[in-house]
Amino acid sequence: MAKMHLSPELASELDKVELSDDGFVVGRIGFALELYFLGGEKVETRLALCKMLREYHTLFADRISHYLKVDANRLTKADGEAYLDYYEEQARSLPPDEAMDAMVFGYPEKKIVDEPTPISISFTAIGPDPLMTLGRSSICAYFSASFIAEHGYGALLDLALRWSSAINILHGSAGYSLLFEHGVFSGSEALTVLPALKRFPGLDFSDPGRFKVRSKKSDGLSFKSINWLTVLGDKVADRLGDKTALREKLGSFCPIHDFDGGIVVQAGEEPQLGDNNRGIVLDDYRRVAEALKPVRFEDYQLGLFALPDPYDSVQETLTWLKRFD
Repeated sequence: MAKMHLSPELASELDKVELSDDGFVVGRIGFALELYFLGGEKVETRLALCKMLREYHTLFADRISHYLKVDANRLTKADGEAYLDYYEEQARSLPPDEAMDAMVFGYPEKKIVDEPTPISISFTAIGPDPLMTLGRSSICAYFSASFIAEHGYGALLDLALRWSSAINILHGSAGYSLLFEHGVFSGSEALTVLPALKRFPGLDFSDPGRFKVRSKKSDGLSFKSINWLTVLGDKVADRLGDKTALREKLGSFCPIHDFDGGIVVQAGEEPQLGDNNRGIVLDDYRRVAEALKPVRFEDYQLGLFALPDPYDSVQETLTWLKRFD
């Protein structure tokens, strides 16, 4: 792989970006790994998710500060790895007809702040109707740009491949993203972050819960949007037809990585933000978007973005989804 464009200096500048509304930070820019899957009611799936939490902990052990207990509404201080044992016990003991949620945070100086932190991971493991339409669960992990600059893009690809193979994966993505506060995510702050989404096409909109709700009338086999890495489980990838033909269509600059249960489509050698203001287009992202368009969800009755009048939330959502078309 050629030298990374994401230098430590650039990464440091990206980490300082704050998207604010009336003096409150509502969004940052970093990297997100977002996966959607089935079987969230099963003990083995919940334990697999807890294993992902442990792996995330090893990356940021000295910076993890708080976690949210199941059914709690206040954060608890994290004392070493004890919170991981707690989550594993919950995974084993919670009945399948009860959802399991987990949230872990690494706040600056280990003091709670009401704003996004790039060290955060959460999952919702839940069963099918009547608990959740289509029975889709999700896990979302954030990383600072500095972390990716230090560890390389391969670290993100490795996590996407291994975590996807450990669950009954539907689809997912990884790459540059807006980072929100886990548990709140985009809330009503879409108007604040919309200009960044319109300018930088390589940015994802990370709000798993909102996507699951807004796409609940789908068949569950359509993904949200491409990113540098787009994960497609076999159930979704098979709808695209022959994988050899897909590889030929994408070419050598957009490799496909196989894992047990699906594929990861890579849009070019490295993640990119692009910049519509400066005419910086992302050709590899466009190539992937065109190839995967048949399995992209577009039938929104309500948009991904919570916007005030006179904005048309559905139209703004579709415009963003089709930014590479």
